[in-house]
Amino acid sequence: MSKVIKAYSLDMDTVELLERHCIDTWNQKASRSKLVNEAINWYLSGDVAELKADRDDLQKRLSDLINEKHNSKVLEPTNRPWWRRLLLGQ
Repeated sequence: MSKVIKAYSLDMDTVELLERHCIDTWNQKASRSKLVNEAINWYLSGDVAELKADRDDLQKRLSDLINEKHNSKVLEPTNRPWWRRLLLGQ
């Protein structure tokens, strides 16, 4: 892997988060460059959509298990207005 040095601007909050993460990890010698490189590759490669799909699938399985265990429809989405859901106990 060749190394290319480029400069990018980051928000101060992002820099603080990066510094805190690299210091607080179990590996005290975590490379900031490696962390940023992996984060950018992960984000730009499109894995975010895969994570959203996994989250939605997990949420559906969880709601199915809760509804099965408690014999209710607690986590089912509804299109009714909030005031009707409140009156109907949903």
